[in-house]
Amino acid sequence: MQDIKVTADDIAKAQASPRWNLVFPEPLESRFDADLGVRRAKLLRLVSVRTVVVYNSFLVGDYFLANDTFALALVIHLALVTPWMIVASLLLDRPLGAVARNLIITSVPASMIAGILAIFLVSTDPLANHYQYFVVIVLIYANAVLRPAYSYALGLSVITAIVHGAACYIDSGMPNAAAAAASYGLVIAAWVSLIANYNIERDVRRSYLLRLKDNLVAKDLRRTADDLQRISHVDALTGLANRRGVDVRAAALFAGAEASRRPFAVLMIDVDHFKGFNDSYGHPEGDRCLSLAGAAIREAVRDGVDIVGRYGGEEFIAILPDADMLDGVLVAERMRRLVEALSICHEHSHAGIVTISIGVGTGRFGEAESLRAAIAAADAALYAAKAAGRNCVRPPAGNSVTAFQPVRVA
Repeated sequence: MQDIKVTADDIAKAQASPRWNLVFPEPLESRFDADLGVRRAKLLRLVSVRTVVVYNSFLVGDYFLANDTFALALVIHLALVTPWMIVASLLLDRPLGAVARNLIITSVPASMIAGILAIFLVSTDPLANHYQYFVVIVLIYANAVLRPAYSYALGLSVITAIVHGAACYIDSGMPNAAAAAASYGLVIAAWVSLIANYNIERDVRRSYLLRLKDNLVAKDLRRTADDLQRISHVDALTGLANRRGVDVRAAALFAGAEASRRPFAVLMIDVDHFKGFNDSYGHPEGDRCLSLAGAAIREAVRDGVDIVGRYGGEEFIAILPDADMLDGVLVAERMRRLVEALSICHEHSHAGIVTISIGVGTGRFGEAESLRAAIAAADAALYAAKAAGRNCVRPPAGNSVTAFQPVRVA
């Protein structure tokens, strides 16, 4: 489907247009032609094989009704009209606009009708008067099967009626009454086939509008559902993933690494003495503090690789794929320093500013309960960091990685 933007208002305008109108307002008409043009051309290429067979079956009529011009009929059929049908079919395989496509489609029955009338006028066979009735068959076939756009079908029908009537009256071997009857029969055939062409075109356009409207509604519903899902996975205050979002992303991460033994690190992060900060400075300042701390924490991780989110209250979590204990401690220390550098005043903290404490745990993909165990280890390490005076990073007890002890801010 082409990227031509169409709104619900465009569809409403098209549906409100007069019932006889077979042209949509722009940009809907361009979208309609882009969506259905290629498919319609493909169908016409399939029909072209049948058209060649139907047209060349008229040679039977040439043999019995205009035998004296049978050689000319062979030339017209096999050397002129049929090759043009093949060329037209190949041209329809190219990306064409609506005008070019309809002109090519219309040219096929026009060439067939021209060949029939040429043989009708040249032949002196007594039965040739009946040969012109093949024009009626071609016109009905053109309007109802090949189905160029209605305006082109109407033009073809009018020109054919005029040329056919003139040929019947020019032919000296055809009585005037027979010529009038033949012309009248052609006009009736043209009228009936134009009604069919119009009704089919109108129904196709109506169905297209309904389908397009349903697609737009479905697209809006999907967009709304995606927005709701995104909102349900995001913490509104910090813009980080909420606990549910962390769980979903972690599940996807571990599902893609089931057979892997790669390491990962988990960081449990807590804003030090946040309750005292919230009570002293108020909830708006508390929200601002968490938002700034969350931004600093996010800055320390790899975008699009690591998972970071608000785990609840003043607690955050980070999951770092392909990271061992040392990597986790280094990232945690970078987080701690970034939050410390914010210099958010906190009178009830020993540092005098807002700080964070971080516990680090590790695990390996592919091991059952590995993530749960790593979170538990990081949580225990976080309590150890708080017991050590806060504003520091701690690995699990007994780990050989040296914990970082911050330089106290005066």
